[in-house]
Amino acid sequence: MAKRARKAQETRQNILDAAAVVVGRYGYGKASIGRIAEEAGVAHGLIYLYFKNQQDLFDQLLPHVGEAMLRFIAEVTLDASTFAERERKGLDANFEFLQRHPALHRILNEAAFFAPEAHQQYLRRMAGGYTRSLQRGWATGEIQGYDESELEVIAYMMIGAREYLLERYAAQGTVITDLPAEVKKTYLRIVARSLGLDDSLMFPDQNDPSRSASRAQP
Repeated sequence: MAKRARKAQETRQNILDAAAVVVGRYGYGKASIGRIAEEAGVAHGLIYLYFKNQQDLFDQLLPHVGEAMLRFIAEVTLDASTFAERERKGLDANFEFLQRHPALHRILNEAAFFAPEAHQQYLRRMAGGYTRSLQRGWATGEIQGYDESELEVIAYMMIGAREYLLERYAAQGTVITDLPAEVKKTYLRIVARSLGLDDSLMFPDQNDPSRSASRAQP
């Protein structure tokens, strides 16, 4: 029984992984069950043993790939002791995962129209993680100048900022690159300064050239 259940779980995972590839390549609109079955190497009808219909598959796709990214970010930031460290490591982990799994970018962008409930669920999960990180920084006194009730708003603003930076500087068709170093530094400085942090905390292993330059100006 355990072996059969494990096999069923592996098949379901395989179908979801195949759906991610197909949606990433063609978009939701052209991601037919036939294409997904072909990518997964399974019979067309087998998919309906695991998902009620195409919409059910789409609704479960974003949580599947999105949760994988959130787990990856959580693992990378696990040993971070300050908000600044969590944000810096989390930003790097976010873009590293997207580079490894570029299909997630298209899946997320189109999900608002093709799988709206899954899209809202994903955003709530993402914002929840951000808010908890902000709350930890707020509780220790790192983050100042805001009421605790404002932290969720800040979390959604940070998510939006990352998404637009991704669109402008890192998304090149179906390929995702890392953010340019200067773009990353600017983002981290803005986050630090807006939250009342010393922005040098974002760059513990290097001198921030913009800070040095600003100090050198008369």
